[in-house]
Amino acid sequence: MTTKIAQPMRLEDFTWTEFEARASQVPYWILVAGSTEQHGPHLPLAADTLVAERLADLSAELHGAVVLGSIRTGVLHAFQDWPGSQRIPVDVLIGQAAGMAETAARYSNRVLVLNGHDENHEPLMIAARALNERHGTDVVVVEWAQLVSDVVREVSESTSESHGGEGLTSLFLHWYPERVRTDLIALGTLPQGDVTRADLHVRKRSHLVERLRPQDIPSGVLGDPRLASAEKGKVIAEALLTRVDAIARERSWL
Repeated sequence: MTTKIAQPMRLEDFTWTEFEARASQVPYWILVAGSTEQHGPHLPLAADTLVAERLADLSAELHGAVVLGSIRTGVLHAFQDWPGSQRIPVDVLIGQAAGMAETAARYSNRVLVLNGHDENHEPLMIAARALNERHGTDVVVVEWAQLVSDVVREVSESTSESHGGEGLTSLFLHWYPERVRTDLIALGTLPQGDVTRADLHVRKRSHLVERLRPQDIPSGVLGDPRLASAEKGKVIAEALLTRVDAIARERSWL
């Protein structure tokens, strides 16, 4: 008796013969980049990766794309002093991202990089440029929070979303409710400043390089996750999928 296996969406789930048969039909490829760092006492260390992975899986299912894999440890400066944090050098992330994405070069040569961690952005852009120069790869790099920052602001009752706050917690309550330590959700530290404040609720006018320490932000949260809800998370999640779909269509990948 032959067991029927669902068509894989992740590269790691293919056999090489299945991959050989499918690769030429893949409209575009998805690379996930995240981090392993604190997101308060109520969210897991892999929060950035988990959000990008869920978005990748849903987009792959919608479009028939294939997820090349996940980079689960990212570039880390701001929260490197917290227990459990892991970090890799910038050049390692650049090389890993470019190396994983090169799989696409001999097929549709289109790559969507879904990033969950802001400090990864610059290295991922360098990797994307290298892929474009070496292989002519059509690459789009997306940080999920920036892609739907307007939606996060619209649904939020709080006025700050910097780290582990209302928006991210809402998304987790929708996508990963079993991973949220709801009894540990509490008001975090509210970020200071205006021009140099790293926050989705203010217009970006500068980028402050800052190493944040546990004694300054006791819970690790910058924002107010107490106002989070699964309903708000659903709105954010739907906007993410809609906008990834818009990217794929705008680039004529479908």
